[in-house]
Amino acid sequence: MKIVIVGPGSIGLLVTFYLAHQHHMVSLVTNRQEQTTVINEKGIHLIRHKQIAKMNVPVTTFSNFNWDETIDLLIVTVKSYQVTNVLKKVDFTNVKSILFLQNGMGHTEIFSKLAIPELAVGVIEHGALRENDFTVHHTGVGKLRWSYVREGSGIINEVLKGIIDPNFPVEKEQDWTNMLESKLIVNACINPITALFQVENGELVKNEHYLSMMNLVFKEVISVVGFVDDSDTWEYVCQVCRKTAHNRSSMLVDIVNNRKTEIDSIVGYLIRRARDQQIDIPILTFLYEGVRAKELKQGRDAYD
Repeated sequence: MKIVIVGPGSIGLLVTFYLAHQHHMVSLVTNRQEQTTVINEKGIHLIRHKQIAKMNVPVTTFSNFNWDETIDLLIVTVKSYQVTNVLKKVDFTNVKSILFLQNGMGHTEIFSKLAIPELAVGVIEHGALRENDFTVHHTGVGKLRWSYVREGSGIINEVLKGIIDPNFPVEKEQDWTNMLESKLIVNACINPITALFQVENGELVKNEHYLSMMNLVFKEVISVVGFVDDSDTWEYVCQVCRKTAHNRSSMLVDIVNNRKTEIDSIVGYLIRRARDQQIDIPILTFLYEGVRAKELKQGRDAYD
């Protein structure tokens, strides 16, 4: 199988490493020549339990990649707000299947416009932190959960079911919408609050005031997505906070590092759904505007 991964951030490096470790023909596509050069020279380094493993994979910049070659599986690991621009650069003529690994659900709004016959989505529950252009720190073992949107000829299933590694478990789900909405609820409850108040995830359950705020957010999110098992879902959100108590959410990391956030794909997506259903969600709207304000304060227009 020829697999091409677009997006050399923490998740892109993590997925590339483990797929290459399974002896697949994996290539990585980057946006910067500097990163391309250093990975080609040093390989991808993965840190786990203070041990460093190395994997060599071919790396090419987007502008130099040969899209005329047949690609069995294209995996897109860029940030949600980058998906549309990335897809504009891809020649899908020779792409047999595509797997999206993003936070939120904003990217799902473009699926109806993609003519590719095999399409799947996934969520990464692993802890991963990019240390530099070629090193990813695997901070916590979770799962890669995925599901088909359109099954096609089953290429994605063939690739992912072949991953047998206790450090990178893979689980197939039957309902892609339910899978993404479950992750969306967690992201919407945790990410904006931690980004605005600049606290670690665990503070949301340790501090009664943060906990109360998160519960108000949770109730609005549930009203939009229509989940029935409120109590179990709420307990799961709190459990994630406890399990990742000393982690900083990806949105907080982006704010701290003066980067664009995925607020639109997470909370913005919920706002658009609420508008279609004529549901009033003032707290989520407040969080959305608050994170956007932080982005603009730090000199970035999140819609550039």
